[in-house]
Amino acid sequence: MDVQVVYARNEAERYLAASRAAEVLAAGGIVVHPTETIYGIGGDCSARNNALISRIKFRDVGQPLLLLTPDLDALRSSFGDLEWPAEAEALVQHFWPGPLTVVVRCTGAPEGLVGPGGGIAVRVSPDPVVAAVLKRWRRPMTSTSANLAGREPARTLERALDVFAGRTDLEDMEEPVLAIDAGTTKGTTPSTIVSFVESPPILLREGLVTAEQLKPWLAA
Repeated sequence: MDVQVVYARNEAERYLAASRAAEVLAAGGIVVHPTETIYGIGGDCSARNNALISRIKFRDVGQPLLLLTPDLDALRSSFGDLEWPAEAEALVQHFWPGPLTVVVRCTGAPEGLVGPGGGIAVRVSPDPVVAAVLKRWRRPMTSTSANLAGREPARTLERALDVFAGRTDLEDMEEPVLAIDAGTTKGTTPSTIVSFVESPPILLREGLVTAEQLKPWLAA
């Protein structure tokens, strides 16, 4: 298994990194990428790729992965069974791109994405590198923290690549791996999670978007 490292510390580098990332995603590969908080690891959303990411992280395969999407149109095009309530539309119009994850029903989503109640978790990241990648890919990409399960999240690419260090169990892995180095991330509070699987919607995790800020949209 070889890991190709590319840089994305300015606009020109981001463009080249995004183009290469789209190629790797199209080939069913893995992309280690920065976000506005920590480094993540993601792929093409297929059940096979989702299982590979869980294997790399020593993650429970029953624990669903997050989706990052360039926009709502790309999400709807990729997931025809998506249920998107008007309340979710109003909420994301105000907070996306940003640190808000919404959970909505999607009965036809691939294995590895669906959580309890049939929901998938999705957000639009404000990170310029992720935005560039998704602009080229033009569809959702999975993302989870680039660290072994239970370990501290990585704020540098060097730490993120620890997931591959000494991994003889991954020697049979044929999928390409691209790692995008954008320097040290901010490592701040995680995203807020709101679930629309239930009615009325509920706040699952308070993060950078506070419960107080959400009151106008989540009031019963």
